[in-house]
Amino acid sequence: MTLQYYDLLQDKTEKRLQYLASYIAPELTIGELQNFIDDIANKPKDSKKTNKSNKLDAFKEIGDDFETHADFSKLTEQQLKNIYQVFISREINDRFAVKWRFYQYFKYIRDIIIESIKINQSDDATKIIDFIIETEDNKYIFVLCFDVLDIQKFNQGIEGCNEFVKANKIKPDRIFFVTNKTFRDIPIENAVIIDNEELIAELWLEINDESSPFNNEDMLIISNSDLKIAGFNFTSMEDLLDYVYEFSDGGQISILKKADFFSEVEREEFEEELIWKGIMIKNDIS
Repeated sequence: MTLQYYDLLQDKTEKRLQYLASYIAPELTIGELQNFIDDIANKPKDSKKTNKSNKLDAFKEIGDDFETHADFSKLTEQQLKNIYQVFISREINDRFAVKWRFYQYFKYIRDIIIESIKINQSDDATKIIDFIIETEDNKYIFVLCFDVLDIQKFNQGIEGCNEFVKANKIKPDRIFFVTNKTFRDIPIENAVIIDNEELIAELWLEINDESSPFNNEDMLIISNSDLKIAGFNFTSMEDLLDYVYEFSDGGQISILKKADFFSEVEREEFEEELIWKGIMIKNDIS
């Protein structure tokens, strides 16, 4: 069972949607929620090119207000619907949705220490780069998001990165092509040329793990912490473990689930089932 598409929900009340949104993990900040709403408003209505997106001032830093907590109670019905369809049911797979799900995932990735993330909020329909990520070691990552990645879009992405580098004097150390679906002819194993230097582009593909021991409607409970999170935040067990590693204190960890907790089926009690047990060592050994 998976969370229903919005149109099939029996309960579309603001209270119900706000409740589900409160279990989005990592939790959205005030600024991130406002950026999400602004990004919806700035979604291009046509294919007119404005060249705004080729300038660094089209990018805005996001996520630097990490101590704040988003308030969903003031959202409109349409805004709550957008939150639900992008993060919870994941029924929308356009570039906008892929972009925001990537951002949510990237906030708890373990092997990259983030210094800052800048989001492109230009309304230019032909914009290429969606995020510029600066790492702790002063490296830059360009992130390009797509609904479906084909060879034409791939080549346009490389061309757009070169144009941006030329205009802004910022050179990427890595390039991520993030997509919901892709064709097999993407030459991802071949080096690309950015500002006369070779670089290997990296493909990030949204994948749902059908063998996962939990589904979208399950409540996930981390035994030695206050973490209670919804299954809809994760596409695989690996994603879940990355999140637990980042946001728990480590040590002996048990992960339990309450099956179908977020479904519309009413129950008086939900049984807890152990789905993972182990030890997470968070000591920095150098």
